[in-house]
Amino acid sequence: MFLSCMVGVLLLSHYSSTKPVEVYSALTDSLSSDVVLNNLPSLQLQIFGDHLYYFGAIYEGNYFRAMQFCNYHGMQLVSIESKEENDFLWKYLQTFLGRRGYWFWASGTVLADDHWVWMSTGRPILFTNWIKNQPDNFGNNEKCLEARYSYESLMWNDAVCTAARYAICETTTPKRVSKMTSNSSMTTIIVTPQ
Repeated sequence: MFLSCMVGVLLLSHYSSTKPVEVYSALTDSLSSDVVLNNLPSLQLQIFGDHLYYFGAIYEGNYFRAMQFCNYHGMQLVSIESKEENDFLWKYLQTFLGRRGYWFWASGTVLADDHWVWMSTGRPILFTNWIKNQPDNFGNNEKCLEARYSYESLMWNDAVCTAARYAICETTTPKRVSKMTSNSSMTTIIVTPQ
């Protein structure tokens, strides 16, 4: 569904430099004209603030495999650190999942010391959006955070880390991207040398 609605061309402009240049691709979504950055041609990313997100509704694995999947693509499992970020994720998921329910791994865990932290950032979890009466560590075995998508909300639950879930990966926009411009068919990214 992602790839079928994407059209566009990439033009990278680089300042003269003898240093190697990192290559980022950009496509324009034909339905919304939003810029869609990709670390790899097969991963469509969405922008919110200075973060880029990949919604892995095809890949499914346990918490550790989901983390490995995100890391392989130069990203981390998502750390949802504000209501605005949670709402953005939920609203975007609505656009391509519709009314189907999905469960996604986020980087939250209590594995290290029985305190909820974002494994991807090492920060404690301050903003929360738990389902009522969660987390409950049912069976003393629920140590990882899943984000449960429904058309009505994106709520959190603690889950067994070995359960199969989809993944939401995130990264920050490359600091060397100094300018992005877009029209209906082309996106230009100017990458400054280091």
